[in-house]
Amino acid sequence: MMGIDGGLMLILALVCMLAVPLLLIGAVYLGIRALGSTRRLGGGHEGRALLDRRLAAGEISVDEYYERESALRSTEPAAPARPRRWR
Repeated sequence: MMGIDGGLMLILALVCMLAVPLLLIGAVYLGIRALGSTRRLGGGHEGRALLDRRLAAGEISVDEYYERESALRSTEPAAPARPRRWR
């Protein structure tokens, strides 16, 4: 029969067997979540770059550009206002 030390060792082993996989699952979950949030935040910039290219290529009109650019702005998180620079 196990003594007190053997029983504590068994309990510690069971706790570690449960804790390690849970920590790994949590780390993977947080990593995936962090990657998803960077994609979500960067999406507006990528969308605007695509919109700029389509306007430059003549695929969309200036009116369509401003309409779609406005839609992109309304879906982006609020950012501090910056003065626009025209090139």
